[in-house]
Amino acid sequence: MTSAARQLVVVALLLFAVIGLFVAAESGQSKLAAASRRVEKAAQREHAIGDVMQAVTQAESGQRGYILTGETSYLRPYQDGMERLPAELAHLTDSFAEASPQVRGHVAEIASLCRAKFEEMTQTLDLYRDRGRSAAVELIRTDYGQRTMAQITDLVGKVQAAETDDMLNASHSWRSDRWFNLVMRVAALLASLFLGILLLRLGLRYIYSKEREVEESVERQNQLERMVKRRTEDLSELSTQLQTVAEKERAALARELHDELGGLLVAARMDLSWLEEKVGSEDPVVQSQFKRVHEALQAGVDLKRRVVENLRPTLLDNLGLFPALRWQVSDSCGRAGLNCTESYPDEELDLSPEASIAIFRIVQESLTNILKHAQARNVDVAMEVRDDWLVISVRDDGVGMPIDRRRALRSHGLASMRHRVIAFGGQWRIIRRTERGTEIEAKLPLQNLRAAGRPAQDEAGEEPSGSLAG
Repeated sequence: MTSAARQLVVVALLLFAVIGLFVAAESGQSKLAAASRRVEKAAQREHAIGDVMQAVTQAESGQRGYILTGETSYLRPYQDGMERLPAELAHLTDSFAEASPQVRGHVAEIASLCRAKFEEMTQTLDLYRDRGRSAAVELIRTDYGQRTMAQITDLVGKVQAAETDDMLNASHSWRSDRWFNLVMRVAALLASLFLGILLLRLGLRYIYSKEREVEESVERQNQLERMVKRRTEDLSELSTQLQTVAEKERAALARELHDELGGLLVAARMDLSWLEEKVGSEDPVVQSQFKRVHEALQAGVDLKRRVVENLRPTLLDNLGLFPALRWQVSDSCGRAGLNCTESYPDEELDLSPEASIAIFRIVQESLTNILKHAQARNVDVAMEVRDDWLVISVRDDGVGMPIDRRRALRSHGLASMRHRVIAFGGQWRIIRRTERGTEIEAKLPLQNLRAAGRPAQDEAGEEPSGSLAG
């Protein structure tokens, strides 16, 4: 039998023992409650008999006092007894409704004799009023009334004796049941203690085995985490390498477009101007065609310039980061009709080429996201130096990014920005502004930005809480 099966068996036995203990306790409690109810019922019956006997005896005493003294005040107990008798007898009958048939017969006979006693007292009073005291006293001296009271007293004694026997039997039965329930509860308690100790031992053994499993699981988890960390570092290095290669390819393509396509477009414009001068036609149609060709070539030159600047901004290489950013912000906001505010440090920073193009791409991608999704009217681009950090923030007043959609978007642009920041050991986050819009913030350590080569990713590059992977 396995450890789990043994534990289930012990738990089942313990459950049965507890149930048995509960049943024994409830049985004893119910029997005690039944005995208490029987005692209470007996007390009610005794009280009902006492009320009836009190009414009869007080009425008889008052009746005789009235006949002997003639004082009407002695009639008050008799009159009260006459008024109370029906209710008292009804209460007496109801109290013994659940008694044995013999006892109920005695009670019915007591009620009948009480009514007869009151009729006898009424007849005596009527005789006193009609024929005087001597006739009434003569009737009282007869043994009729005494026999009635003797019969009532005898029946009351029988009823009380029967009630006493019933209470003695109930008490004896309750004591026997009490000892039996006590033995059962003690046995169930001992069994519960034994099973509880056994279950505790099995539980401790189970916990020990689970702790070993947890330790092994933690060790496996640590191994997986180390493996994932190595793979993540490899992927990060690969992603950085791919971004570097992509920037080099963009730069090479930009040079080719600038040199080759730019030369072709300039030569075409020069040849078109020479041809227009040689032809010298005054025909409006010919002149309109020459104008359209000039405009098309100029549009091609402008397109070539924008493509080249997007691939590798020449201002970045020739004038520095801040002029390139100003041109990028002005161009993006101008084409979209946005109101842009910019803030840069007073002096150009001494940054490595890799850092400059990374910062440029971060701002460029932020503006691209704003133009595509934000529906904003105002954009704020700010860059400042805080202690040893360069803080870049791009804010807009657009519709904002819903909280529950940030991770679902999985934008390649946001992921690219995040990786560029982390590659330089920085921190990146995207914030849903309380008033309106979205803010992208990047914090880059200046010492890594000024390094000659590409900085290695370290612990500072971990994404802070509240940031969002794009």
